[in-house]
Order: sequence, then C-alpha cells, then structure tokens
Amino acid sequence: MSIKLNAETLREFRVAKIFEESCELKQSMCYSQDGRHLLVCDHHYLLVIDCRSLQQLSLANLQHYRPKLACFTQRNDRLLHSSNKDDYLIRYLDLISHQYLGYFKGHKRALRGLCFQPGSAHHFLSAGWDDRVLMWDLRCERYTEKLKHLQRPLVAFDPSGLVCATCNNTQRIEIYDVRKMGSKPCQKFDYKQSEGAKWPKWTQLQFAPDGQSLLVSTDSGCCFSVDAFNGRLGQTYASYANRDQLPLQACYTPDSQHVLAGADRGRVHVWHAASGQLMAVLHSRCRQPVHRLQFHPHGSMFASSDESTRIWLPDRGEVQQIVVEQESDDDQELPVIDLTNGDFDFSTININWPRPIPIPRSPSPVPVSRWRRRYIPRIPVADDEYESLEEGEIP
Repeated sequence: MSIKLNAETLREFRVAKIFEESCELKQSMCYSQDGRHLLVCDHHYLLVIDCRSLQQLSLANLQHYRPKLACFTQRNDRLLHSSNKDDYLIRYLDLISHQYLGYFKGHKRALRGLCFQPGSAHHFLSAGWDDRVLMWDLRCERYTEKLKHLQRPLVAFDPSGLVCATCNNTQRIEIYDVRKMGSKPCQKFDYKQSEGAKWPKWTQLQFAPDGQSLLVSTDSGCCFSVDAFNGRLGQTYASYANRDQLPLQACYTPDSQHVLAGADRGRVHVWHAASGQLMAVLHSRCRQPVHRLQFHPHGSMFASSDESTRIWLPDRGEVQQIVVEQESDDDQELPVIDLTNGDFDFSTININWPRPIPIPRSPSPVPVSRWRRRYIPRIPVADDEYESLEEGEIP
C-alpha cells in the first residue's frame, strides 16, 4: 500500500519502544520483504521483532561467529548472516528448526554488503573487503557470478530486483542487469575529484523505493543522491554531526519523498529528497551516534539503533497499526533460541537438503567485552537543561 508522509507527520515521530537485549553496538538492520518483521544484528545476537505488536519474536546467540551483516531471505523465518571468523562464510539459518541449512564460501575477507534480491526466492549479492562482488543461489554452495575489478565495493538491488548497483571506491558507480552479471555493466557513472579535494569514503549504497535515484552515504557528515539512469548528482544532505567519521546509515521514506540520516548524540535528520531542504531533527534522548537507520517498507514507522534498538512512530497518543502489503503464510511465532546450546536433537528435523551444520559452543564473552569498550567512542553526558538544540530540531 502506497503512503504519503508530509513534513508535519515526520515531525511527530517519537520513540515508541526500546529493545535492550544486549549492550553490543548494532551492526545491521533489515526489514522482511512484507514488512512484518525487523531483523537486528550485532556481534553476539540476531534479534527478530514483530512490527505489529512491537514484541521480540526470536533471539539467536551467535557470538561464536561474530556476525556483522544479516538479511532476510524471501521467507521471514530464514535469514543469511556473515561471519567474521577465519573462513568468512555466509551462513543460511532457519529460525524454526534451529538449523543452518547451508553455507557459502567465496570471500577471503569480511563482508561490506549483503542483500537479497527482491522478488526472488533464491538469489542474493555480497560484497567484501577482498574487493569481490559475488552473486549467489541458495541452492548452490558456490557463487554463480563474480565481479573482481572493483575497490571497496558496495551493492544494492533496485526495488524490482531486475538491476543492481555496485561501486568502485568513490570514483564509479556501475549498474548491472542481474540476468547478465558476467557481462559488461549496463551503465557506468564516473566521478572525478576536484584538484586538491578529498572525497569522504562511501559506506552505503541504496536505491530509492521508486527506483529513480541512488543514495550514497559517507563517513563524513553528508550523504548525497544521484540519478539512477544518468548518474547525474542530485541533492547533498549535509551538516549533520559525525565527529568520529563513523559509517552512519541513511535511508529513504517508502514514498521516496524524504531522506533520513543518523547523526551524533542520538539525532535523526530529515530532509526533503528533491529540494534538499532540512525538514526536522528528531532526538532519541540517547548520547550515542545513531549507527543504523531503516524505514519500514510499507508503513509509517522506522527503526534506529546504537547499543539499543529504538522503534519510532508518529506521536498520536497510541501505537498505530502498521500498514503491510499482504499476508504471508510463514508468519508464525518464532521461539527464543540459543544456538550455543548443544542439547537440541537435530535428528527430529526431517530435512533432506541441505545437511544441517553443527554449531559450536561459544567462547567466553570476556575478550569481546574488552574489545567493545575500546572500539565504541564514549561521549560525555551533558546536562539537558544546558544542551543547545540544532537547527530544525524538535524539542
């Protein structure tokens, strides 16, 4: 169902619920294709949230693999997640049977991007720090296509799932027909830096829901849009704080009319996409930067995360019913599971393919906790009575 969000509605958004299942920095977020579930990933856990009831459906303990990226497949009870261990496998997890249904080996370093093809039951893309972009099929353990001429690549599917975009550092965006990934790209958009100027590093690439433009996030206090058909630079959405040059996420609203970006000190900036005008600055009452940000694909709701996950809804006295596109047959309640527990009897599950992969017990979390304290920048807490508001911020 198509929705229209105006400036007044966006200024009404407030935090409706906070999930604090762990104190780990959240690494990725992903809505299911039907918008019913939200998947949140950190180095220890995968959390699945019901978007209608705003309740936790499943919590999987995966600290042994230290996942960083995760996404739903076409089904809400099956997902893919990366691994930061030596093998850098992509693992295919069933939340109902508590089994790994397969694994995919091809990357030699950690992943930078992972996305499932819209409208497909089997295909997905991955991009790694090994400068490879790989096309996969859930029915095969080996990748089906490979791009290896890129540097620091990112990946994104358009909403139709017919084309995908990738990039070569900050110098070129390439558009591919997914049916001809082994051929030359359909379009190449080259960008030259001004003499003496230095572009910020690109950290995220995504299509607008209407497929007309691409949004590029950076590790500086700006993101920008480009035309998806001719590569012409559109608007720059800038002047939000990113003091530590973190890969803060930005996103479109489902009607493609507005752009949201996370910033320091729990702020979310909102711009009009076409004009670049700042519409509002929302505050989550948190001192940490907003690392991850995703708008619901079909309804008036978005999620942000730092060490906690926050669900935002328009502040109209009650939690509104989320608009979803259609009912799905796989919408069953998912259990809270601990994949580090070796007591589960896999023989009770009758699945011929793929063969279940045993999940080892997790190591002690103490070294991880020490690493996390060193990695996450700590911002001193300021007194709210003396903290000034940014331009456009909602008090």
